[in-house]
Amino acid sequence: MRLPETSIDERDPYARAYIFMRLAIGLFGFAFPLVVVLVEPLVFYGQPFLRGSLSAYYYSGMREVFVGALWAIGVFLIIYKALRWTWDGVLSTVAGILFVAVAVFPTGRPGEGFPRTPLQDRLGEPTVEAIHFSAAGLAIFLLAAISALFGKELRRTRRVHVACAVAILAALALAGYAGITGGPDKALLFAEWAAVWAFAVSWLATVELHRLFER
Repeated sequence: MRLPETSIDERDPYARAYIFMRLAIGLFGFAFPLVVVLVEPLVFYGQPFLRGSLSAYYYSGMREVFVGALWAIGVFLIIYKALRWTWDGVLSTVAGILFVAVAVFPTGRPGEGFPRTPLQDRLGEPTVEAIHFSAAGLAIFLLAAISALFGKELRRTRRVHVACAVAILAALALAGYAGITGGPDKALLFAEWAAVWAFAVSWLATVELHRLFER
């Protein structure tokens, strides 16, 4: 397995654009939970400051941002190494498909005051919710696996990637516990947030910024 930065000529402007794209998607992933959680109460007055999970923002004023961000992250993970049959490429592609599934199949409605989506009417709300949580859980697990692969390849930042992989798995365990028991309060939100940020850190640690400025 080889990461993209180790196999490209940094003098190629297209290669440098690719590195910049990787940097941008990492920063985008880092900003995703911040924007969804913090912007909503500023733009939509009277909305709760913290919801129970990131998925709950599907039923908020930030729905379009939430769904669009998942699609953007998912599509990038699908295409960035879709034609290279390496372990990190395969796992990234599958994780991207799962992120798109999380966007397409929403979590359960927070109350009867929210209308069902056509997909919920078609398949049934419990089925759609089950697909949502299954896809989200598996996607988060694959993020941990990708971070671990980064650590195996990049010795200089190995500890960072291993720590991020462990943090993602711990967040996944907390999310599973919160989903089963219903508590602690907001645990699912913070577990998802932690997993996204941990992967963003691992991803950004693979980007060699100096290559963007070399001539």
